[in-house]
Amino acid sequence: MSHHKLAPANPANAPSGRFFPHIGIEAGMRVLDVGCGNGELSRVMASLVGLEGEVIGIDSSEEALALARAVQPTSKSAQVRYQTADLSSELPDLGQFDAIVGRRVLMYLPDAAATLTQLARLAKAGTILAFQEHSRADLPAGANDLPVHRQCYRMVWDTVTAEGGDTTLGYRLADLMRAAGFAIDHARSEGVLIQPWEESFLPTLARVMLPRMIEQGLTSEDEFDLDSLAQRIDDERRTAKGTIFWDLAFLVSGRFG
Repeated sequence: MSHHKLAPANPANAPSGRFFPHIGIEAGMRVLDVGCGNGELSRVMASLVGLEGEVIGIDSSEEALALARAVQPTSKSAQVRYQTADLSSELPDLGQFDAIVGRRVLMYLPDAAATLTQLARLAKAGTILAFQEHSRADLPAGANDLPVHRQCYRMVWDTVTAEGGDTTLGYRLADLMRAAGFAIDHARSEGVLIQPWEESFLPTLARVMLPRMIEQGLTSEDEFDLDSLAQRIDDERRTAKGTIFWDLAFLVSGRFG
């Protein structure tokens, strides 16, 4: 029997389940997942469009696509076709789509407006465009001081900045979508919460981000102790007086034309 413990779920993905299934995606649709990563959102789309539908996931990371391809679709889901594409340059001609979706992808691009203009070329009248993106805010916040969580938050966003990402993208998402020719249907924001009784995702996030932080010169192996950070995050979460407001998700959908 395997005792391999699964990492706690990323709370930043929780808003997706309350958003993407309710924006008009139906059985039989052809959907593009932009910056699909390990395919989690692609698989949600595949279950929404069913066997008659089609889902294409594009990403620049071969490593992420290999993880995505390793997961088999469920019996009632559409097949997902994954392919490599560099979102910051010319996109491959993939035909037209009934829906184009993405999660935390535009915020990492040097020019999200240019990418949205390209995506509009893959849209027809009525095509749904929907993204979940995040922005840097004066967070995390809670009923008491959270110095360790604030340090962690600062390191994450400083890394995004150093990589050339756009830390205000979430705030401008609806405007950018309108400029690309989409009429906005839904535009809302949702807080990403960490509860004191739940195991924290942040040590996992720190572990995943560490190579990127080192690459950007923000820290080094010598000065960064993951185990001690994980312990301090845990201690602070347990003594926090209630919920920690960790991050801000922006959820926007619109239709073309």
